[in-house]
Amino acid sequence: MKPIASCALLGLLAVACAPAAHAEVPEGELNSLYIRPEVQLPAPALSFPEYPVVDDCTTEFGDAVTNACVTVEKEQALILQPAWAAYQDSDKIACQEDVIRVRHIQLYKNLAYCLDSRRYEAWRREHPQGR
Repeated sequence: MKPIASCALLGLLAVACAPAAHAEVPEGELNSLYIRPEVQLPAPALSFPEYPVVDDCTTEFGDAVTNACVTVEKEQALILQPAWAAYQDSDKIACQEDVIRVRHIQLYKNLAYCLDSRRYEAWRREHPQGR
């Protein structure tokens, strides 16, 4: 085989064989799981919440689900943390209370969704015509 073809074949195999971060677990499965009752979550605060991601994500469904959840949660936390100061204090507390009450395994994902939904609703109240 020519060197270029060999390299292309190796590159294709490397991409095909490399483990996907969380592709092996469907998003719908992660969306349907809840935190075990014994896991303690921090009380709502104005500072960025430090959720115990590994404990939150550990379920009876095995390591693949846990690893996928941890990966997604760490990504969400990295995105949400720099923007934390831009949210209203009342929204920070209300959304933390909501995600702690629901106890869904994707705490940071749901926290971000709640905060963005509340910010959008506030904007819509101030701009009823959408402008």
